[in-house]
Amino acid sequence: MKFRQNLLRLLYLLLFIIFLYGLGRLYFHVTAGFTIENISSDFTYQPDWEVKPLNESENKELTVALAQPYFYLSKGCQSYVFISQDGQYVIKFFKYQRFRLQPWLQYFPPLPAFVAYREEKKEKKWQKLNSFIVSWKIVAEQLRDESGLVYVHLNKTTHLNKILEISDKIGMKHKLDLDQMEFCVQRRADMLCDVLLKYKNRQEGAKAQLLIDQLLALILSEYARGLADNDHALMQNTGVAKDKPIHIDVGRFEVDEEMKNPAKYKQEFFTKTFRFKQWLAKHYPEMHSYLEDRLIEIIGPDYFTMQPIWFQKPERKA
Repeated sequence: MKFRQNLLRLLYLLLFIIFLYGLGRLYFHVTAGFTIENISSDFTYQPDWEVKPLNESENKELTVALAQPYFYLSKGCQSYVFISQDGQYVIKFFKYQRFRLQPWLQYFPPLPAFVAYREEKKEKKWQKLNSFIVSWKIVAEQLRDESGLVYVHLNKTTHLNKILEISDKIGMKHKLDLDQMEFCVQRRADMLCDVLLKYKNRQEGAKAQLLIDQLLALILSEYARGLADNDHALMQNTGVAKDKPIHIDVGRFEVDEEMKNPAKYKQEFFTKTFRFKQWLAKHYPEMHSYLEDRLIEIIGPDYFTMQPIWFQKPERKA
């Protein structure tokens, strides 16, 4: 009898744990895990993050972009994304929970091995965050037009004097002091593949070819400037604004003078366009042939012996 009672207690405990877990997963699904704490930081001033100020016309566009509320749009590994009321802009905030130590690590006993492990984890997370932030700075200074970037705010300031209203995924409104936040504002863009399918349905092949040419020219111009985008998810990271391709993800750029070397950039070019070419073969065969001809023209005979070389599995973006 006692054994049976203990077994029932254990069963109830397991069911309660499963219930709590399910409740937590449901809450995360409904809210996308968004909290103000998750987009807030206590960073001190970082000189390496400083970005040159906007000119007069850029300031005017920023004023327009921030003179309206924003609403939850999506999330990725790096950031939460909100869209403006007029649908013309998005604002992105870093998901800092990704770059913080797990709470349980704080309770490790102060033994040398545990302390070393904790510090190593902390340093790795900081380096990863720093690489994303530096990428935003590179884009702000060298690829503003190519990314539709309006503004990047990486250090805390006092000059914005702007309280922005955002609504999260469940519709709750929040007021943000933008001087105290790290964020970027971009022009909203349609996804590359969606635009190409639109051209296909409208039988606008000339527009599709022009868009592909502009995309290839965009990438090649970055190689010529010694800039590398260490994310091969071309289709997921490319949008179209005002009929021109732009980078909608700006979190994996770095300065790499080796990208000016034809041997390196041609291989990278092949890899970066590989999955895009596969997608075209399935969804828009005419443009697959067009893209392949252009790649052969740019890469040369080596095209026929190349294989894609992946850095790592691309992360989901925002």
